[in-house]
Amino acid sequence: MKRFNNNSTEKGFTLIEIIVSTAIFVTVMVAMLGLFNYTLQINRRVQGLREVVQGTRTFAETITREIRNGRIDYNSWAPECSASLYSEPGNTSLGLVTKSGESLCFYFVGDDMYLKKLTASGEVNSLLFNSPNFSIDKKLFSFMVWPQANPNEEPYPQIQPFVTISGMFIVNEAAGNPTSIRYQTTISTDVYDIRK
Repeated sequence: MKRFNNNSTEKGFTLIEIIVSTAIFVTVMVAMLGLFNYTLQINRRVQGLREVVQGTRTFAETITREIRNGRIDYNSWAPECSASLYSEPGNTSLGLVTKSGESLCFYFVGDDMYLKKLTASGEVNSLLFNSPNFSIDKKLFSFMVWPQANPNEEPYPQIQPFVTISGMFIVNEAAGNPTSIRYQTTISTDVYDIRK
C-alpha cells in the first residue's frame, strides 16, 4: 500500500490564487473597457462640436460675404424678406442685393433656414442651410438690421447699414446628444452709396 506524501515536488496554483488572479484580471478589464467607452464618448462629443463649428463657419462665411459685398435690400422682391420685418423683434429674415445685381433672401420655413436667390436673368434658386444633423434654432435666431429703413431716406441720412446676427447652431449626434454653439456677430455693408 502506498502512502500519500505531503512533501510532493509538484508545483501548481491553488484555488485561492486562481480566484484572486481572475478577480484582478476582471477588474483591470472592466476598468480598461470603461476607459475605452469614456474615450469613445469624448471622441463623439468632439466630433459633434467639430461638425457644429464647421456648420456655423459655413453659414457665417456665406452670410458675412454677402452682407459685406452687397447692400441691404429695403425693397425686397421676396415677401419673406420684406424690410417691414426688420423692425420686428426676433426678425428671422434678411434681404440683400449683390454687386452683380442678384437679390438674396435669407429666411425660415418652419425650423429650416433657406437662401432664396433671384438671378439677374430672373431665375429663382433656393438653398437649404440645414442638413439632417445640423440645424439653426429659430427661437434663438435673429437678424437685427440698422437702420431699419433706407439710409438715403429720412430720418437715417449718413448711417452705414449693418446687421447683427445672433443665434444658436445645433448638431444632433447619432447617440441623440445635441451639441450646440451660440453665435453673435455684427457685419457692416462695405458697399453703400450714402448721400452726404
